[in-house]
Amino acid sequence: MTDDDLTPPAKRNVKALTAFLADLEQGDAVVATFSTERYGVFAVRGSVMYSTSLAGSTLGSHPLDSNKKPQRTLQLLRTYHSAERAAAEEALPTSPPAVGDTVAHGALLRVTFAEPAYGVFDIAGVAVHSTVDDSVLVGSWMVSTGGVVSDRVRAVEVLAEAGGHELAVPREITTWGTEATAEV
Repeated sequence: MTDDDLTPPAKRNVKALTAFLADLEQGDAVVATFSTERYGVFAVRGSVMYSTSLAGSTLGSHPLDSNKKPQRTLQLLRTYHSAERAAAEEALPTSPPAVGDTVAHGALLRVTFAEPAYGVFDIAGVAVHSTVDDSVLVGSWMVSTGGVVSDRVRAVEVLAEAGGHELAVPREITTWGTEATAEV
């Protein structure tokens, strides 16, 4: 992923997103940038899956469209080229990741997840701490709880410690609320 993937446009280009989505097929490799109040700006990189229950395309569980119209949180969408995929796969560690003190609220992370329903995908974004269960999340995916790394996590990279980047840091999560009102 590039720094541009974490820089949403000043004005979302709905027409370009709609055109991109019209040509999208299951298995296409893409990078999608989302912006939500709860998780801030984050980019997901992986293969597109089609969800029959959502009647639309998803990327790492994040809906890209609804009835071929871009999801409101979707800001950017681009092709994820084979050279970029090969480099990312080579960079994956062979041992389980560790979550140290630098993986804290406000840190800029890139986390690789593996989930049978969505395949292997990366999320880059600001870490958000939940005081509800002492967990750290990035782009709505659990990185760790109580310092224990989630089973789905394959790699954790700290791109910048808290305070060492320009991205807005969302508030800590103090209540889960109802999932029906979730942004992603």
